[in-house]
Amino acid sequence: MSKMLLTHLNHDLANHKSYVQFVWADDPSKRLGLEVPFGTTLADAEREAVVAVKALSSELAAAEIEAPPPPS
Repeated sequence: MSKMLLTHLNHDLANHKSYVQFVWADDPSKRLGLEVPFGTTLADAEREAVVAVKALSSELAAAEIEAPPPPS
């Protein structure tokens, strides 16, 4: 089982967006950034990060994978 470390909580004040960033504990070259509700506090960052990861997981599980057409 992978462990993701929550490393950053950023707020983009101009665009009213907030983001969390992760790094994999066993492979620091793997990183992920996800949007969380604007103004998420440090106290709520872990909870909102879990919600964002679960939402991404569901979206990816339902996604269709499509290869580009072969060259003509």
